[in-house]
Parts: sequence; structure tokens; C-alpha cells
Amino acid sequence: MTLYLKAFIIQTMHVGIGTSTEPDYIKAVKDAAGKARAGLGAGNIDFGFLFTTAEFSHPLVLQTCAKLIGPVPLLGCSSTAVISGLGPLKHGLVLILFSLGAGIYFNAACVRDIAVKSTLAAGEELGEKLLYGCKNVRRNFSVIFSNTDTAESSNLVKGLQEKLGKSFPLFGGSLPRKADLRENCVYSDAETLNNAACGVLWGGRLNFSLGVGHGWQPLGKPRYVTRCALDTVNEIDGAPAIDLYKEYFGKEAAELKKEQRHLSIYYPLGIAVSERKEYLLRSVVAIKNDGSLLFRGEVPEGSMVRLMISSKDSCLSSARKAAQAAADNLQGRKIKFALILDSLARYTLLGRLAAQEIRVVRDVLGEDVPLAGIYTWAEEAPFSSLNYNLGETYFHNNSIAVLAVAE
Repeated sequence: MTLYLKAFIIQTMHVGIGTSTEPDYIKAVKDAAGKARAGLGAGNIDFGFLFTTAEFSHPLVLQTCAKLIGPVPLLGCSSTAVISGLGPLKHGLVLILFSLGAGIYFNAACVRDIAVKSTLAAGEELGEKLLYGCKNVRRNFSVIFSNTDTAESSNLVKGLQEKLGKSFPLFGGSLPRKADLRENCVYSDAETLNNAACGVLWGGRLNFSLGVGHGWQPLGKPRYVTRCALDTVNEIDGAPAIDLYKEYFGKEAAELKKEQRHLSIYYPLGIAVSERKEYLLRSVVAIKNDGSLLFRGEVPEGSMVRLMISSKDSCLSSARKAAQAAADNLQGRKIKFALILDSLARYTLLGRLAAQEIRVVRDVLGEDVPLAGIYTWAEEAPFSSLNYNLGETYFHNNSIAVLAVAE
């Protein structure tokens, strides 16, 4: 168990970001570390995030990075693509180093072997570890990364909320599986981990804000989930769940199975969230022979659902709104760092315009704001942070989530 709790006597928080696309592992880490270290000025390195594309998910990368930045906690993960201030990178790594100001606290931890315990229990364990030593300081928010791929993936959030509180703001990403079905890795200090979750809890003299959006719009009339179990929907309006897609596309199940990836990206299911004019998206993972549908994340029985559709323009518009919400809620405070978690579904849908989405966020937040992130399989975040009235953290698909941190 890795636990950290520090109070820092430094005038203000500084953030340095280093990006490298060098093909050689060692050269890439040295290149990124040198750039990130330079961005801190004279400040000490206190904490770091590391995001890499899949080919850099190698123990040598973590070991080299640890030698270069010293014995400080380092968290992160690998994915199909990473996000830098210049846009998406399909090959490379991004290292973010923090020199933290006086009165800023954090605690980092990880849980392993999630498959051998329930996802809910793993979330509770991680929440308890994150709370260790932080019970007498103001706790602000947590950033979480995980790469479990069970039928109860969204229960990791529920488990965390059991320990941290249902309204405690969580900001996290679940990692996509690679094409060869091997998992991407979670990084905890000098280790690359599979089937694990890691996180950091921030507290003290910090201000933060976030914005979340997806840009998908409802199609057709409302329907109701009449039979389901966790992430598998058996019936909608008393009929096999696949009938919703058969009716809309005029195709049989065999044809729809061939187009499952297209349906997942362009036509997810939208779950209406009561008390809000919002829809949580659920992407189709598989069409089963009995007509049931497997989704990425839990779908509650009795929920009102609709088929959803999007376009490149509405995706870009939702990114702008998410960034604007994150900026506006800080009420003029200078943003020291922005973290972006962006769905791979959006990356695929936007194609060549994926770089424009990151440009849109940068335009809103400011050219000088240090910015980085990673593309995800699913995102965890509240809907907004207006007046710190965050409410429950949700398990999102096909969304972009922007976290802005200030002092």
C-alpha cells in the first residue's frame, strides 16, 4: 500500500508538462522529464501523472521515470492515444510534474487484482486507502484511473462513494482494451499494473471545477427498460432489447451484429437522469443471440431510455461547453492545470477533427494553461460543479470531462 500525506511550504503551485514522441523508450522519458522539470523552475517535484500510448506501457518506462524524478508518487495509465497541449498523440507520452504550494495535501493509493474481489469491494478498499491520514483536512476531490473489465465496472465508483461520500467529487477514467484484447496498464509509482485501480485524493488550499458533456441527442419516443441485470438489458418495453435497433434501422440481428462497433459509437443508448434534462450514454458492447444487449456500464431496470445520435459539430460544441463550465465555475481564479478525459468513441467519430476538439478546450481555458489527458473507455464524473454543488458521480460513455485546478 502506497500512502502519502504532505503539507508543503512553497509559495505557490507550479506545473510542468513534458511531451515526447521519440520512438526509443529511454529517450522519450528523458526528453519528457527534462521538459516537465524545466517548467517547475526552482520548485521541488512533489507528484506526477504519466500518460502513454500502449507501446510505452513498459516497466523500463516507469523505472526510468522514477530515477529521473526521484522518490515521489507517480500515477497514470496507457491508452490508444494521449492528449497533449498540441492535440492527440497516437504515439508518445506526456509527463506532468507538480510542485505544490503551502497548505496543499494529497494521498495516493492503488488496489490490485480486482478480478479476485468484487468491484464494489475494490472501490471501498481504494476509498479507505485514500482517506488514510486525510480525515482532519479539507478534502476536495479525487482523480482515479482503472482498467478492470468486469460486468460491474461502474461499481468501482459506488464503492469509492461508500467511503468518501456519495457527493464527494470523483474524476476518473476507465481504460480501453487494446485490439489484441490485452488490457492497457495502470501506473502506480514504478509499477505497471493490470486489473487494478489507482487514485489520488487532493485536499487543503485548492480550488477546482469541472465540466462534462457528450453532444448526443435523443431519437424517437421514450422507452422503458423492463428486464435487465447489471450491464445486460434483456427487454425494452417488454420486447427483446435488440428490437429497438431492428425497428430503427430496419435490419435483422445478424446484420446489426456486423455493425455493432458503428452502433456503439454513433447510436448509444441514452438513460434519462431524473431531476435533470440529461442523458447518460451507454455504448453497445455486444448483441447476444437471445436478443439482449450488453452495454458498457450498468443500466437500471425501470429507467427511461432513448436511442441517441451525434455529429462532429455537436461533439465539438459539447467540448466547448464542458471547458466553459470548468472555466466559469472558478470565477476568475487563475487555472494552474487542466486534465482532460476524452472518450475514444469521440476520437473515432471526430477523426481528423479530434485535434480541433482539444484546440477548442485550449481556446476556452487559455493558451498558457498547462493541459494534458488521455482517451478513455469510460469516464467518471459529476455532471457539473456549479457552486460546488456536485452531487453524485456518474459512470459516463462517449463523454469529454474537463477538470480545471486553481489555488
